[in-house]
Amino acid sequence: MAIERVEVLVVHFAVEPLRAVSIAPIPVHDFAYLKLTDSDGVSGWGESYLIPGIAGVLRDLARVVLGRDPLDARRLQAEVLLASEHTWAASAYAIALDDLRGRRLGLPIHALYGGAVRDRVRAYGASTGYIVGHDPAATWPEETAAHAAAGFTATKFRIGRHPIRHELPILERIAADHPGMALMADGNGAYTIAESIEVGRGLGALGFRWLEEPMPQRGGYASYEKVALALDISLAGGEITQSRHAALDLLRRGAVDIIQPEPVIVGGIGETIWVAELARVHGIGCVPHTSGSMVGIAAALHAIATIPDASTSPATETPYLEVGTDPNPWRTRLATGDPLALTDGYVRIPTGPGLGIEIDEPWLRSQAIHVERTGA
Repeated sequence: MAIERVEVLVVHFAVEPLRAVSIAPIPVHDFAYLKLTDSDGVSGWGESYLIPGIAGVLRDLARVVLGRDPLDARRLQAEVLLASEHTWAASAYAIALDDLRGRRLGLPIHALYGGAVRDRVRAYGASTGYIVGHDPAATWPEETAAHAAAGFTATKFRIGRHPIRHELPILERIAADHPGMALMADGNGAYTIAESIEVGRGLGALGFRWLEEPMPQRGGYASYEKVALALDISLAGGEITQSRHAALDLLRRGAVDIIQPEPVIVGGIGETIWVAELARVHGIGCVPHTSGSMVGIAAALHAIATIPDASTSPATETPYLEVGTDPNPWRTRLATGDPLALTDGYVRIPTGPGLGIEIDEPWLRSQAIHVERTGA
């Protein structure tokens, strides 16, 4: 048994009407999918955000895995990272290898990492952000009502594009109109230290669960510990953390109260679980971040499945799953069935082999704008 074929499929979707977060428009959802197929015809899928050059890196790394036993996963994952020194590419390979070996063994990925401690996870509807040309005073209440109608019991808003004095009153009205909805906010790097403290205190007074990444993330989340110390509301962050070492730095500094490793960035599902365990040692919560695609969401689900609750109290806060609600076929159409179906606000942990989802491959190939194949 050996990996005999590596394929990279690039996809593109233009978002209309145009959305934005606080600091930039989000005009597209673009991904590079990785498919590994072994000599018995069993396949595993991974993904990466379509950052510049990533498709070529994924293609070139085929030489590391071709002819190798996919069950030799730890060695292969280490060699892929060493060969590329690119954690985004290594993450795609790690997820695809986990999917492939789970399918070979007939086990869900979470079983490969010790088993699940929960069979479902509470999901929050992640706001589409800002619809360009529209005031959030109109769009945010409509979106929250749509989330509630869809079965979500939690919502995360993307804030910071307008002045705090304009946005906080909108959120105050929403909190009053939806007292049963758990609320979070993501600043997407919009604020200064002083502004982060101001908006965080305002959100805390409204009962929000956390304030996410209010300041610039690049450069190691500089000065986040100053904001964390000044706030009662939890400060969340770490989604662009690219290694367990970088995550450990955030934890040691007390830079966040909730760390959010992203399986598609930090090195895969195993590395996400590693960061969650580091967080547990430091008494810090872990809520893995998710990509906008069903492969990345499924990867996060398997990591979340393994993360113990903070305590045995029935009132303890459990991890959440981020589910985008903007137009995005890579979330809504890529997998067959309805793996993100909500029941009482919860999504079931997949129990099928590997990622536990089935890719609609004929449809995906019909949508791909570029395909590269290496091997048999």
